[in-house]
Amino acid sequence: AVEVSCIFNTNQFNLSVNNQQVLGLFPVSSLYFQHSCSPNCVYIGETNGVMYVRTMTDVAADADLTISYVELYQPREQRRRDLLLARHFWCKCRRCSTLLSQSVDRFMDGIQCTECNSGVMIFEETKEVQDINELMTDISALDQEIQGKFAECESCPAKIEVTKLVDVLKAAITDYGIAHQTLQQGDATKGRYQLERFIKEYEEKHVLNPHNAYLVNTYNTLMRVCSQLGDLDRAIRYNTVVIQRMEGIQGAVPENYPRLGEYHMSLGDMCLKQAKKKASNRTPIGRNTTRKYLKEAKTSLEVAYTTRKVVYGENSSQAAEARRLLDEAKREYEEYSKSLEKKPKKKAAVPTPAQIAAPANTAAQAQKETSASA
Repeated sequence: AVEVSCIFNTNQFNLSVNNQQVLGLFPVSSLYFQHSCSPNCVYIGETNGVMYVRTMTDVAADADLTISYVELYQPREQRRRDLLLARHFWCKCRRCSTLLSQSVDRFMDGIQCTECNSGVMIFEETKEVQDINELMTDISALDQEIQGKFAECESCPAKIEVTKLVDVLKAAITDYGIAHQTLQQGDATKGRYQLERFIKEYEEKHVLNPHNAYLVNTYNTLMRVCSQLGDLDRAIRYNTVVIQRMEGIQGAVPENYPRLGEYHMSLGDMCLKQAKKKASNRTPIGRNTTRKYLKEAKTSLEVAYTTRKVVYGENSSQAAEARRLLDEAKREYEEYSKSLEKKPKKKAAVPTPAQIAAPANTAAQAQKETSASA
C-alpha cells in the first residue's frame, strides 16, 4: 500500500476541477511530456475531469514538449528540492544546468552586494546529485557543500562567505514566515505592517535584489491583503510591482505563463473598479487618475484575455470572463473620454445695420417720452 501510494504521489497531477483541487493519474502525459523549468506547454483540468495540455507559444518542429511540475518564479535550489521531495528526481533541465552567473535564476536567488549595492552575489554550485536515494536520506548533504566556500559579486571584486550569505537568506525567510503566520491567524492589519516592514528592511536597505522571489511574493501577498482591507489604490500599486518584476527579467517565466496572466487579470479588474469609483471626481487630479486607471485596465485585461485564450482555449469560460471585462473597460474608457470633451462655444451672431441702429432709435424715443411727460 505504501509503495502504491508513493507511485501515485510521484506521478499525480494536481488539477482544479469545478473549483476543487483534484489529484489524478494521466499516463500519456507522464510518458510524453517531460518536466522543464522553462516549459513550452501547460496542463489544465476541465470540468469533466479531463486534463488538457496546450502549448504556450510557438514550438519548433521536432522540439521536445515540456511542462513544469513546480512554480517557476522561485530560487533554483527551491525548485530542485521541491521536485526531489515530491517527484523524486533532481532537475537537470537546461535552465537548472546553466551556470548561475549566466542564468536568470541568479536574480530570484539574489542577495545584493553590500559593497556596490547593485551587483548580485553569485555562488556556483559544484555538487551534482547522482544518487537520489542517498540525498533523500540526508538532504543536508547539499548544505555541506557550502562550507568554506565564497560567493563573488557579479559587478565588483567583493566576496563573502557563503555561510554568511545563507544566514542573510535565513533571516529573510524567518521574517517572511512570521508575517505569513500572522495572516494565518486572521490579523490582516498587523500582517500588512509586517510585510511592508519586510520591504523596507530587505529591499530599501539593498539586502535582497529587487527580483528576489521572496520580495516578489511579499508584494503579491500585500496586494491580496490590501484588497481584502479595501485599500485598492495600494493593492493596484503592489500588483503592478509584481508584474513588472516578473516581466523585467527575460526567461524568468515563459510567454503566456498562466500565473502572470492572472496577475494581469486581477490588476485590470481592480483598476476598472477604482476608475468607476473615482469617475465623479472632476478635478484635474481626479480626471487624470480615472483616465490612468481606465487605460491600465484596458492594457492589463488585453494581456489577460490573450493569455487565457492560449492556456484555456478561445471558447473557454475563463477567456469569456476576461473578454467581458475587457469590453467593459473599453466602453468605460470611451464614454469617460467623451464626457471630458469640451463642447464648442456658440459664436455670437453678427448684428445687422438695423440692430446696430436700434439702440440709438430707442434712446431718442425714450428722450421724447421723457420731454413729453415733463
